[in-house]
Amino acid sequence: MNPQANTQNLVKIANEAIKIVDFLGSSIKYHNTDMIIEIEYYSFENLSTELREWTFELLKLNMKKTYENSNLGWNEKEKRKEMSDKDCRYLIALNNGKPIGFVMFQFSWEETMSDDDEEIEVIYCYEIQLSEIARNKGLGTFLMRTLEEIGRHWKMKKLILTAIDTKENKTNKSAIDFYLNHLGYQIDEISPSKVLLPEEAKDYDYEIISKVL
Repeated sequence: MNPQANTQNLVKIANEAIKIVDFLGSSIKYHNTDMIIEIEYYSFENLSTELREWTFELLKLNMKKTYENSNLGWNEKEKRKEMSDKDCRYLIALNNGKPIGFVMFQFSWEETMSDDDEEIEVIYCYEIQLSEIARNKGLGTFLMRTLEEIGRHWKMKKLILTAIDTKENKTNKSAIDFYLNHLGYQIDEISPSKVLLPEEAKDYDYEIISKVL
């Protein structure tokens, strides 16, 4: 069997599935000392207009300055387009019915550094954003662990995400440390710092981070 065809079949199966998180049980809950947080799953088409706007505004609040301070720049039109792709899926964290955080992800395939240009199936975390009230409560860890479970269930090889990394951005450097040192992720083999010479890599204000599932 052609490995590439098999990879695309697995991604296709996951993208066409409706009951993405049913294997986790009838409800997903995270218990904190002062909160009981419910996690709800949505495909983009099932995400209400209100939640679509809320997720975008939280991303904008948390990340606009970070983008502006990087060579990626902030492009609101392109970011809205990215977040409304038909294959986007969301986990929305709610406390007493009020959204306080979200993860946006897709099932896809990603290139590798193998000699035959193999692509592997991945669950790609495009966004994980928490409101201020939801931070430092373990929710980010819980959401990422949940995403890992989803990836394993649907036979994805890796969980991948892109993190902006600039010298001026201490906040996002802390986020990168969180993935590498707390969650056990690593700089992926296709990240600029891995495939380019240091002098060339410094022109790229991001790292690609991954975990084998």
